[in-house]
Amino acid sequence: MSLYACLCTIDEGKLDLFSRLRADHYGFLIAHQRRIRFGGPARVAEGGQPHTMIIIVEAIDQANAEAWIAGEPYNAHGGFKVVTVRPWSQVIPEPEPGLLVRIHDEAHDAARRPIR
Repeated sequence: MSLYACLCTIDEGKLDLFSRLRADHYGFLIAHQRRIRFGGPARVAEGGQPHTMIIIVEAIDQANAEAWIAGEPYNAHGGFKVVTVRPWSQVIPEPEPGLLVRIHDEAHDAARRPIR
């Protein structure tokens, strides 16, 4: 399994749709919570309206992640202006102990090599 970031820009003109589908959306999240690493809304301001829904999901490939987010109720009913699915790599919190040090050391070693 790989991780994918689902970035869904909310259509501000359809906020009433989000209110009507909120229970269905949470039902979807509950049904799929084992494959969701984390998620939630990014807001336009502290305590303001949601702007983007961000979900990091496990999937066998990008097509599977795209099919999964297509079934999310807000998305299935046209609540998003744009939906982008991209491969995602977790760095923090470390998915395995020592990852940050290893990345640091590799970057440090690469910076010392002569440019050709």
